Amino acid sequence: MQLPSVIAQIINFGGTGIHAFIFTSGFGLYLSHLKKPLGYQQFLKKRTTKIYTPYIIVVILSAVLSLFIPIYDNSLYAFLGHVFLYKMFDDTIIGSYGYQLWFISTIIQFYLIFPLLVQLKRLLNETYFVMAGILITICWSMIIYHNGVSELRVWGSFFLQYIWEFMLGMVCAERFVNYGYAFWNQKKTILVIMALVGLTLYSIMALNLGAMGRTFNDFPALFGYMALALLIFDLHVEWINRLILFTAKISYPLFLIHILVLRLVQITHKYYGISFGWLASMITLLLCYLSAILLYKILRHFSLL
Repeated sequence: MQLPSVIAQIINFGGTGIHAFIFTSGFGLYLSHLKKPLGYQQFLKKRTTKIYTPYIIVVILSAVLSLFIPIYDNSLYAFLGHVFLYKMFDDTIIGSYGYQLWFISTIIQFYLIFPLLVQLKRLLNETYFVMAGILITICWSMIIYHNGVSELRVWGSFFLQYIWEFMLGMVCAERFVNYGYAFWNQKKTILVIMALVGLTLYSIMALNLGAMGRTFNDFPALFGYMALALLIFDLHVEWINRLILFTAKISYPLFLIHILVLRLVQITHKYYGISFGWLASMITLLLCYLSAILLYKILRHFSLL
């Protein structure tokens, strides 16, 4: 869509939520581990069932549709890159069959090293553990920025770039279990200050400092975005919170399929010569939700979610 620059920037801001997701992934996985520890094979088997299998189903669907409709550029190399996960090392195919799927590579990297982080957590106290994560991220950021590859997805979104957020989430999970510390229960004043300071710094670094700013703005991005999200939910506007919780329920199917639906709508509009305006956008959003609900029901039926 052709949008005013301010609105376009606001929409792009949505991608900042990746930091909140990495943090809550560390929180959720470690909380689950503390309640019911799993062996490495059991852990990977569970993640394969819940994450990898639905992902590959959507990749197969996208590849099959692309044989008949020009949705994506089909290639056996790209397809097998998803199946065997080597796409996480090749920037030319990491966004194939839907650019949002780059994130699958990152989260699977975290799954592979999660047991090692659990062992490290046992060796270090929480302060040193978080400091170690921050140091690793800073070193990785400096390396990729110095080598001019920070803008490439396979480098800029390698798990080491986000590891401090994941490890911070693990610490918060342990504090929740041991001390009842709920990081989401904060005074509104604190949330407002964190959101304003964090998002302001994030925006300045992202918009004015080029590749360096975008490489090192993860720190204010996490705290600013997280504070804003908690503040919105803490307003207790019933329809907003219900929408958030409903979207959370179908969030993984929605993540997997929404770009495929969008591309199909765009191709249909282009074929019939129709402009892609606000009405089409609202219809597309509804189609994304309906498709996600259908996919959610199918995956649940086969116990894949």
